[in-house]
Amino acid sequence: MVHEIQKNFLLSDTTLLRNFQKDGVLFKISEIEIFYTKITYSKNIKFKNIDGNYYKITEINDEILEQNQEEKISKKEFIKARKNRIGKSIKKKRYEFKFCSLKSFIDVYSKPEICIFKIFFPTLEEACHFTLPNEFKIQKEFDYALDSKFMMLYGCDFFKIDIEKYFKKIEKDPDIILKFPNLINAFEGYRIFLFYLFKKLRFYWNLALDKKQEESFYEFLSYSNKIYVILVTANGVFNQNLSKDLIFRFKDLIKQFNRFYKQDNEGLLLFLSSENLQSLFSDFDFFVKENSFYEGKKKDKLFKQIIAIEFRKKLIFFKKNLLKDFEKSFLELTIFLEYFCDFFDIKSLNKLYKKYFILQSKKEVLSKIGSKREKFDKLISQASKELKIYKGC
Repeated sequence: MVHEIQKNFLLSDTTLLRNFQKDGVLFKISEIEIFYTKITYSKNIKFKNIDGNYYKITEINDEILEQNQEEKISKKEFIKARKNRIGKSIKKKRYEFKFCSLKSFIDVYSKPEICIFKIFFPTLEEACHFTLPNEFKIQKEFDYALDSKFMMLYGCDFFKIDIEKYFKKIEKDPDIILKFPNLINAFEGYRIFLFYLFKKLRFYWNLALDKKQEESFYEFLSYSNKIYVILVTANGVFNQNLSKDLIFRFKDLIKQFNRFYKQDNEGLLLFLSSENLQSLFSDFDFFVKENSFYEGKKKDKLFKQIIAIEFRKKLIFFKKNLLKDFEKSFLELTIFLEYFCDFFDIKSLNKLYKKYFILQSKKEVLSKIGSKREKFDKLISQASKELKIYKGC
């Protein structure tokens, strides 16, 4: 398959399209629906409806063979395949025309309404030297090719993310329910999440020192564990040396806390008020707020893709180590289910969380899994399969 060289621009609205229409530009207008039933690294299967003409397209990618196999199908076959789609369908109206003698599209997507201006070039050199007039008021130029698979997995929220606004919201309301933008990069996504967890940790630290109640001690330990687990999964997103240092220090915090917890209340309070702990908190606060100094090699990877890959690992690890290393696998999977279930439109994942984990003790989870092992394994397999598609994109 020959890849067309293209440039993709985000328009602020449909103003440019309307101006072209006023200027008498002729368009070929098409209504398009696209969905996928299979996405892997080597093979994708997608279905397309263009103005009532239906197609099944198999995309094969490997080092030797790279091609599309297109087959025209009936409306009935298309509707049947839609029942097995991954995620949601992509629906758009396409306006095809010539711009500066170049094949061009303006694709207007619905829910939400997003306008993408695509221009195709015969050579890479022409594409590199091409710029659009300033009066077109382009919101941004994409440094990657936009396709329906990408938009199905990550949505259309292409506008700039203001991380400082997220920090302010968390500062104002530490109990806020986190909703991550689909297209946030890993560096910013992890910073927001770690900042949120750290605010909760600081809250229960102050409460533990003030009230000295069992619940506060438990929550302090819980959020320390959460920060440790998330730091480990962020491998490559932050500066490697600093990440290792913080992982070691939080691991030591958890170890020291457990040494005193429920055995030496006075020793525990001395530990919680120690200079070492306050130093860790000061360093960590600076770490999550720092804008760019601590960036790692994977900083620009999509947060959603990294979380999907890590989420899948937790599911597989839990299933394999149910009887061997239950404590560790239960802790890690519970964190991901609690905070990232709603990040993905995966029914089996939400079902798994609500039926087996939410508001359940470790003992209750084990008992329920034991009585419904076949159904549990099926949900784990389904969720794992659907998360795997992010690895192949």
